[in-house]
Amino acid sequence: MVGRYETQEYAIPVAGRTLRLLGPKRPHSVRDDPKVQERFKQDGYAPWWATPWPGAVMLAEHVIACVEPGPEPVLELGAGLGLAGIALARAGHRMAITDYDEDALEFVRASARLNEVTLHEVKLLDWRHPPAERYTMIVGGDCLYDKRSHDAIAKLIATRLKPGGQAFVADQKRDGAEAFHIALHKAALAYEKVEAKCKAIPRPDAIDGRVFRGTVYRIGHEKPARDEMPP
Repeated sequence: MVGRYETQEYAIPVAGRTLRLLGPKRPHSVRDDPKVQERFKQDGYAPWWATPWPGAVMLAEHVIACVEPGPEPVLELGAGLGLAGIALARAGHRMAITDYDEDALEFVRASARLNEVTLHEVKLLDWRHPPAERYTMIVGGDCLYDKRSHDAIAKLIATRLKPGGQAFVADQKRDGAEAFHIALHKAALAYEKVEAKCKAIPRPDAIDGRVFRGTVYRIGHEKPARDEMPP
């Protein structure tokens, strides 16, 4: 058990190693919780954290391949079950893992213990209310599923990313995610898109050989125009 949930374990290949990840045994039943239904009425909240998503694998593999671990903490947005954050911590990054749901964070802590990984921090975070700290790197996997969140994510990155820092946001080509570039432009953030792919996440009760394709946004602060640069 993790919290009030019976669990199942996923064995997920990430960057050539297998990650053991815990999740609710019946993930779709999480949305039937009266507290979840009440939060849905308040602000459209849905418990997508209860299932691991391919975008998190794409994020972790891209960052592991492209970014050397450093001494400063890395902020992860919308961690869900912690797939990307735990994989990055295992690769040497100091992960500050956040989610909007405390139940998700209980699974993050349990899976970190299962993989013998130490996390820098695990805490609640609402994207609409950015943290006080600033970071040299911010990451998020499969968090672009709702267009209504794009502006909040872009604003958080713009205000909490240190000058010269970089952010990585991965998406498995969900409907509406392509509009994220509009929010990035409004937040005066520069970006490039990198194609990504990964195999379907193995389920305990099924074999699935599908390959998912997606995008990793590599994001930073825009450079000022020449006439705006200080002397």
